[in-house]
Amino acid sequence: MTEFEILNLIIAGASEGGGFDWRFVTEHTINLLILLVVIVYFAKNPVKDFLVTRRANISSEIDEAQKTIKEAKERYEEYAQKLGGIEGEITSLKDTLKKQGVTERDEIVKQASLTSEILSKEARDTIELEAERAKREIQSEVVALAIGIAENIIKEHLSESDKEKLLSQFTKNVEEEKWHQSQH
Repeated sequence: MTEFEILNLIIAGASEGGGFDWRFVTEHTINLLILLVVIVYFAKNPVKDFLVTRRANISSEIDEAQKTIKEAKERYEEYAQKLGGIEGEITSLKDTLKKQGVTERDEIVKQASLTSEILSKEARDTIELEAERAKREIQSEVVALAIGIAENIIKEHLSESDKEKLLSQFTKNVEEEKWHQSQH
């Protein structure tokens, strides 16, 4: 029921019964006041304690929230500083790695150059040795051919007495050569 309906009932009851029942209203008003006084008397301290406790809890929660917010701000600032430092550190690492790369590249080029020089020298030495060996082989073949030709010429043009003379001279030269080698 709404207040408007309650008022209509009171007015209708007063008009039907010949008047407004003040005694009923007064008794109920006094009962209501007594009930309110009893409730206030007994509930005053618990309600007061509840409100004080509630206020303390809310104040404590607000303090904790402010403390948490403060710690979060400090962590945020700390992380922001670290992030700022990380960017510098990343740049520093990039520079360091770039310098190391350049140094390693230079060292590799230097080693490659040294290896190239060594290989070139070995190739030149090998070429010289092979050329010398080929020269000796050619000389040996030329000497063998010359001896063969000379032998053929000598056989055709020498007489028996010339052959004996050459043989004795050759034997004498060989003996002298052996004697010189034994002295040294």
